[in-house]
Amino acid sequence: MRSTALLTFLVVSLSTATSLAMAETNDVAELSSDTIVLFSEAQKFAEDIQSSADSLLPTYLSFQGAPLSDPDYQLPHIKVANLPTAAMDYDTFMSQNDETRLNNNLYFYSAIVEFLKVAMTEQEDLNPAELSLKAKFEEAMANSNTLISKISDIMTQMGMSVTITLPKPLVVPYKGSAIFRKKLRGGVVCKEYKEMVLLTKRDFEFLAKKYQGHL
Repeated sequence: MRSTALLTFLVVSLSTATSLAMAETNDVAELSSDTIVLFSEAQKFAEDIQSSADSLLPTYLSFQGAPLSDPDYQLPHIKVANLPTAAMDYDTFMSQNDETRLNNNLYFYSAIVEFLKVAMTEQEDLNPAELSLKAKFEEAMANSNTLISKISDIMTQMGMSVTITLPKPLVVPYKGSAIFRKKLRGGVVCKEYKEMVLLTKRDFEFLAKKYQGHL
């Protein structure tokens, strides 16, 4: 249900949404054309990696054994400590100012890199022969780091702080082997990553449209 709700509000016309936002807020900053162009570049990058992000979760689940690898299996809605979420309602999406929107993206990818790293390490123990799965995690981490760099560049040009403080420890260790709980956590991490890439694409589409008249 959460994924459906996320997708429902994201498919609302961004042109209409941007017009509404512009009518209701005065937070349009004075930006250089170079900075404005970076919004579209970040949007294009998120769009380019969306297919890869979408494929990470089914690839991951296929190696976990029953019931996770069953074709009709649905991950339960469980909360993973300190894992940021892409879940957001329409009103929240529309009401964010530029700094909050960008900071949320920067925080998410800064955190998800660490969660992906832990999930990959756990899979190296659970499925050591599955090099294709490791490659998918490495790709997701590399793409997340690229987004961190792009978002940081934009925020710096806008005069915003790019300092991110993460909880310590960020990934709370499980006691004992906790094999099934680790498998579930890895699945949730993959799902959140997939959904955030979609949200990031929409965020930067929103910003690009918001400032397109200022080029």
